[in-house]
Amino acid sequence: MNNIEFPSNNDAKDLSQRDSYSTQQLQAMQVVARMKEAADKVGAGFVGGFVTPTGERFLMSNMDSDSNQLKAINAKLNELQNKD
Repeated sequence: MNNIEFPSNNDAKDLSQRDSYSTQQLQAMQVVARMKEAADKVGAGFVGGFVTPTGERFLMSNMDSDSNQLKAINAKLNELQNKD
């Protein structure tokens, strides 16, 4: 599993760094993991995840952490979350 860690100067909370999870969070993480596995099987690039109502993010990817696409996704998420 390739979880995406957020830079320390990012206000978003990385859900994958928590010690405990709700059943709903675990189920959502499992769905994302299954999507990544499906992408891996066919050799497709994958970035997927979710943002909780409290602003915590969970993202998984099979791309390199320095990928331009991954950077663009994180930048857009930061922009959207900072509009509130």
